[in-house]
Amino acid sequence: MTALSVWPVFGFRRRLRVDVTQKRRMDLKVERIFKNRHVQHAFEIPWQTLTPEQRLALDDYFASNRGRMLGDIDFIDPWDGIHYTCRMELDEQSFDEPVNKRWSTTFRLIEVAAFKALKPAVPAFPTFTSGAVVQLPYRMNRFYRTVVERQQDDSEKRFEDFAVSLGIQRWAVGGDVLDDMNAAVLLNAFEGNGGPYRSMSFTEPERGLVYNAHFLETECVHTMVGPCENSIRLTLEQLL
Repeated sequence: MTALSVWPVFGFRRRLRVDVTQKRRMDLKVERIFKNRHVQHAFEIPWQTLTPEQRLALDDYFASNRGRMLGDIDFIDPWDGIHYTCRMELDEQSFDEPVNKRWSTTFRLIEVAAFKALKPAVPAFPTFTSGAVVQLPYRMNRFYRTVVERQQDDSEKRFEDFAVSLGIQRWAVGGDVLDDMNAAVLLNAFEGNGGPYRSMSFTEPERGLVYNAHFLETECVHTMVGPCENSIRLTLEQLL
């Protein structure tokens, strides 16, 4: 097994993926199926100021793995120090030289079996240490699904695809300057609940009302922006 470990790189990106299918039924319930029962991690490592010698070493390393062929890269995640067995995500690797003798590239790795055990489920959306549930800019959304049929005389017939007088709400959670503690609790909630698979209670910050909700996304993108500074943006959707 070949090893690849890096110190925390500003702009380092982690992607957490789950294979969950979602379908809204006629009774307005969202049917969710967690197919593979694990969270798959992918990593993007950006290097901006490589020397020619470093570029050659990384090119040789990529060639030694023959693109996506070999799946035995032992990668140490700089976020939590956990070892992951990975392969290259792409069969092609580009290197750019924006200035003389200074190269840039991004290595993309993706986790392969055996996958880590799921983290514990989170029954309630976590409150950040600041007391908030989201960093500004905050966004909420309410949506309906109406079928509008235009008649020959330009009048309309309108039908509700789902008969919910208050609609279905969605809320943006997370932020772009999360400290490590807040980023960790948000990531643990996404992993523990299998992304959109499990539901949780969510206290809406404007009115203080409690809703049953779940994550909407099947992929969580975590960017290590700088020292103790993280960017994670997710969406919660109301469940009826």
